Amino acid sequence: MGERLPLRFLLAGLGLLLAIWFLRHALAPFFIAMVAAYLLDPLITRLEKRLGRPWSVALVLLLAIGAAVLLLSLFIPWIVDQVQRLIGNLPAWQAAATQRTAPWLDAHPWAAGKLRAALASLEPADLLTGLKRTGGGVLGFILGILQLILVPLILTFLLMEGRALLAAAEQLVPPRLRLRVRRMARLVHARLGGYIRGQLSVALVMAVLQSLALMILRVPYATLIGLAAGAATFIPGAAYLLAMPTALLLAYLDGTRGGGLLAIALTFIAVQQVENLYLTPVWVGRASRLHPLEVLLALVVFGTLFGLLGLIFAVPLMIVAKVAWEDLVKDYQASPWYTRDSAPSEKRSD
Repeated sequence: MGERLPLRFLLAGLGLLLAIWFLRHALAPFFIAMVAAYLLDPLITRLEKRLGRPWSVALVLLLAIGAAVLLLSLFIPWIVDQVQRLIGNLPAWQAAATQRTAPWLDAHPWAAGKLRAALASLEPADLLTGLKRTGGGVLGFILGILQLILVPLILTFLLMEGRALLAAAEQLVPPRLRLRVRRMARLVHARLGGYIRGQLSVALVMAVLQSLALMILRVPYATLIGLAAGAATFIPGAAYLLAMPTALLLAYLDGTRGGGLLAIALTFIAVQQVENLYLTPVWVGRASRLHPLEVLLALVVFGTLFGLLGLIFAVPLMIVAKVAWEDLVKDYQASPWYTRDSAPSEKRSD
């Protein structure tokens, strides 16, 4: 009977993970509240000594909600206006692109038929309809997440009762393993907290730098692209794949050529190198203690398994996995199999 218990617990844990996976969309408010609680808890813990836990939670929540409402009231209308202007410029840009490609098409008859047919098939009305549908879906998703009434309720509960929940979870751990699990949890907490705070700082700095750089180069919708580039830092490499091509395309459609496009590309790469060589290693790398190859492995594995969510949570999951791996390595190095003297076996081999 004793041998069946570990397998039973393993199957129960696997079933819980599968249930979370299948219910991931319904559990989105809980995930958002957990991340918010993780970010707000250090500030509440500092205030708790003076104000007590309930008043500290109430004060921090009021400040957080007020800041969120202020930011949304300022940025959402501006973002909607920018997207609408972008959609409104599409027909003119399409006509300009068709006119500018005409000489090249005349010089390359083999491609003229296919490219002209493709350009002719792109009706402005179809483009507008598709972009509006896509933009509306994305905007609706963002607003729906932000307006979820459950998030502040769950967040309040987690901030007030989080310690009791952790204590209850600790009671499920066998007594002989509690000290070990507590030590691992502290390591994960320290590294994960440092990673989240560092990544948020990197995203903010990159958004400002990219916006200013693109504004100086007079790229259309520079601030919008800069904000997207800052948000893309949560997925390593996404800025190169999304923000830079978008900036180059919009600049080209706006009339920028040759040296101007090269300047945009080089400036974008230079700003990204500030992130790659300084901001991320100093603010994120030291806190998470992950090697770049480990980050790449996490992106490939979790991105393949879980798609976009896997890419977003790849580094936090890798932090947890590395802490567990380091603990296993310590056990292995302390085991008799590793520490026993190998001299007798060497003598027998002679």
